[in-house]
Amino acid sequence: MRLFTFPGGNQEPSRTVVCLPGLGASGRSFAPMRPLASGWRLLLWTPPLQTPLTHTPLQWNVDALARPEAGLPERFALVGSSFGSLRLKALVLVSPVASVQRIRRGAVALSTLVRIPKPFAYLFAPTVARILGGRSLPSEGRAEIVREGRRLSPLEMLRRLKDILAARYLEELGGLKVPTLILHGGQDKLVPLSYARDVAGRIPGARLEVLREASHLPYMSHPDAFNAFIDDFLRQHTA
Repeated sequence: MRLFTFPGGNQEPSRTVVCLPGLGASGRSFAPMRPLASGWRLLLWTPPLQTPLTHTPLQWNVDALARPEAGLPERFALVGSSFGSLRLKALVLVSPVASVQRIRRGAVALSTLVRIPKPFAYLFAPTVARILGGRSLPSEGRAEIVREGRRLSPLEMLRRLKDILAARYLEELGGLKVPTLILHGGQDKLVPLSYARDVAGRIPGARLEVLREASHLPYMSHPDAFNAFIDDFLRQHTA
């Protein structure tokens, strides 16, 4: 279990917010949320670099968070990026991938490149970072995506990708009973904004906010606006 928090941050269990990254990212990608650490107990989750073949990566990681050794309170808020989405009292979905049908066809076609030899995958990683982060992503954010992506074995990356390609959760969204905020980048080249609107329309009472200049990772590229939305939402719904 790799759950990290900010030194000197809030440690009150009732203020717990778990942050789950998307495919190929680590908890470090949520570092721009640090200004919120004084008011919220932010737990940044980093998935294991290798998951057992007995489970799908998504199944293994969700089960890990539900185990007692995770040390999570009875109920908490969750911020899930892309495909990183228990016992919740508030839910924030960032650029949500609820179905492979909600990913641009070109991105799905490019996903086959994870099968190429590792040296070529290394060369391709910066391109992925540029697509996910957009033009506004700082250089340190781009370096984080490249570094973490290169740490995964081709097999593990392929297994995670298969989880995404198998995603079929649209029909289940209507069953969500917790307050939900959806944050989406207006310049997202992976998941179109129209699909974020569709997801929001399927979740009862969901609130959709669009960061017009952001891409797929708004918490890394536009942290001030992103953090403001998160803080406002959590204050309303986690009292």
